[in-house]
Amino acid sequence: MKVTFRIRRFNSESADEKKRKPYWEEFTLDGVDETDRVLELLHRIKWEQDGTLTLRRACAHGVCGSDAMRINGVNRLACKVLVRDVGETIQVEPILGLPVLKDLVVDMEPFFDHYK
Repeated sequence: MKVTFRIRRFNSESADEKKRKPYWEEFTLDGVDETDRVLELLHRIKWEQDGTLTLRRACAHGVCGSDAMRINGVNRLACKVLVRDVGETIQVEPILGLPVLKDLVVDMEPFFDHYK
């Protein structure tokens, strides 16, 4: 199966002025199985197509929450979402309400401050 990703990118430190503002970038992956997880496919994009893609992950088992992001408009954990549950076109962006540091990585300090 072929899957198209539309990923919200941002890098405030980029030399390219276009990348210093949020923008969308598309990637296509072939050989995707419906039981692949979104996190696995984001890693494939990073490792096979664009090593500058930045995302957070830790346990990859749905426990830590570090890979929380908006997937097709819903806040979810990328390590738990299967392709069959979101379709062949997947839109990924940082979770809302927290400052974006780079690409899909947000500053979690406001969350932890509120949690305390």
